[in-house]
Amino acid sequence: MINFDFHKNKYSKWLGPAVVGLLIIITLVAYIKIFHAEFVYDDIGFIVNNKDIQSFKPFSKFFLSPYIFTGSNYAAESGEGGQNWRPVASLAFALEYALFGANPYGFHFVSILLHLLNLILVYLLIIKLTKRVGIAALVTGFWALHPTITEAVSWVTNQSSLIFLGFFILAVLALLNYQENKDKKFFLWFSYLFFALSLLSKETALGGIFIIPFIFLAGSKQWEKIDGSTLLTINFRRIFINSLPFALIGLAYFYARYKIIGALGDHALRGSFWENFLLAPAVFYKYIGLAFYPVKLLLNYANYPLPLGVGDPRVAMGVLSAVFLAVLLYFGFKKSWSGFVIGIVWFWAFLSPVMQIIPFQDIIGERFLYAPLVGFFLFTILGFDFLLSHFKSKYNWDLHLAGKVVAVLILSWFFILTFNRNNDWLNAENLWNSVLKVDSKNEKALNNLAAYYVNAGQAQRVIELSEKLLQINPEDISGNLNLGAGLAMAGRFEEAKSKFLYVLSKKPDYQPALVYLAVFYQNIGSYDKALEIVKNLNSRYPDREDIKRRLSELQNIVKYNKSSSGVNTYIEAEVQAPAVSGNIVNSGIAGRIILEGGTPFEASLDVFKADDVSKPFISVRSDAEGRFQIPLGPAVYIIKPNNPDGSHVPLKNQYMIAIGNGRWLQVKIEYK
Repeated sequence: MINFDFHKNKYSKWLGPAVVGLLIIITLVAYIKIFHAEFVYDDIGFIVNNKDIQSFKPFSKFFLSPYIFTGSNYAAESGEGGQNWRPVASLAFALEYALFGANPYGFHFVSILLHLLNLILVYLLIIKLTKRVGIAALVTGFWALHPTITEAVSWVTNQSSLIFLGFFILAVLALLNYQENKDKKFFLWFSYLFFALSLLSKETALGGIFIIPFIFLAGSKQWEKIDGSTLLTINFRRIFINSLPFALIGLAYFYARYKIIGALGDHALRGSFWENFLLAPAVFYKYIGLAFYPVKLLLNYANYPLPLGVGDPRVAMGVLSAVFLAVLLYFGFKKSWSGFVIGIVWFWAFLSPVMQIIPFQDIIGERFLYAPLVGFFLFTILGFDFLLSHFKSKYNWDLHLAGKVVAVLILSWFFILTFNRNNDWLNAENLWNSVLKVDSKNEKALNNLAAYYVNAGQAQRVIELSEKLLQINPEDISGNLNLGAGLAMAGRFEEAKSKFLYVLSKKPDYQPALVYLAVFYQNIGSYDKALEIVKNLNSRYPDREDIKRRLSELQNIVKYNKSSSGVNTYIEAEVQAPAVSGNIVNSGIAGRIILEGGTPFEASLDVFKADDVSKPFISVRSDAEGRFQIPLGPAVYIIKPNNPDGSHVPLKNQYMIAIGNGRWLQVKIEYK
């Protein structure tokens, strides 16, 4: 399409670096918003709450623990399985956590950096395969700016996709260098190493085993004269022998993975055998559609309808697409177009594991296109370049200028879509709202958006979303749980309690429901019941720091906020505060100062930390109506009222209180 010859063009010394530099700048601008994005969805479980990646000790856990990637707490927190063995990707998370802590900026910075490094590697790979700057620029640009791969780049959890592709391309580049310099064996050993690292980053790299033989094929073709004719010969035996070490590395990885996690994968049959069988071509057609027309993107495709028979248009189109690719592959072999053939095989190899041939949990995942799209754009752009050249040679139609214009328009369209799509990844609210815009009945989106509003303290939105979900699925556990939380925040305590108890009747050991019930009892002043629940949780999950913290807070509340006859009279209420972002203190005391008859009284208060009464931690004065508000972090405090003029003295010299995480106490200070 853009007919530059890498070796002959007089600008070749600087043209390649200039093209790569321009693509880096454009891609960086397309993803610039992500530097301000929060952790979303699985990021919380896999990174923020994953204690396993928050230290390097013991180092062996990165290779021996079946929970290293998802975190050993994930199953308890989510009620789902948490096994996913990705040692290299987990080590990357651990290194990032050591550098940035739980700051999402650092993790997003690394994700963007990895994507830009992969951009360079993709460009170098296409140059190696085609020797043409124009083709390499287009393939790299279309791939780097394609909107579907924002799921892999902008969602931190999917860094494994970025890492595995980078290592695999390095393996292929090393292999291509070895084929050009057979005396330099170290290139071959580097290729083995990079392929192993790719596998240890993400299991999808197993598809690379089917690409390696075609890389050897591209370097083993020979022209020989037989009976006066020049024929192409291929040494298939040598290709098999050369590819065998990669297959053995793959088998060793597969065996190690099975031994560590004790399973082949997260298989999930849906519907009948026939429906599952027909799902593969339907999903394949969907991926083809996303590659060509990346709009109405979704994080969750749970409502993707299963095909009911061979008459389903998606099944027919999927089969036709597969046949068409097979014909193109044959045509490429016949013409000896190595890059074209490798592109088709690359696309097939990395897409096949996620095409539901063996059904697994996610029906469709846009992140799964991160690696396949490299091959897709390689064979697609080479194919169009051939067509344009064919029209020029046969019909004298020079359409290359039109091709360049179309390419620029497509790249501009991709840039705009990617730039806008990254708005959805800025926070959980944007993300799940983007899902509901496309699929208004998506249960996971309704659940997660309701949970977001629980943390934001927006009771009405929680109730609204949860009730909509329960109209779709009345027995949904998370829907009932979120509805209970919303009802509790709205002061509808009996209704809230019934929802929590309903969830626990279905799943008696469901940890989130038990925590919600404990918070509920704490909110209504039933501290003993709350304490009993949290003590049981602590005995079952002794390593959970959040449960330990909650237990300590409740014990302090029972110790300091209650008298022998019940709650201390100076504590009028205790409420859960809505979540806030950043380092804002979101707990404390708010109250009023009154005289014995109830008349508002203006006075000042000194607040001391219980473990340091030498000087006030903070001093405040109420307004003329006796009201005051003091933000305080979770701890035990002593409040000492001051005697302003001697005409009125405090009823008590000091008040002991315990502040829980995200809790506000409503207190009453009396003078006489």
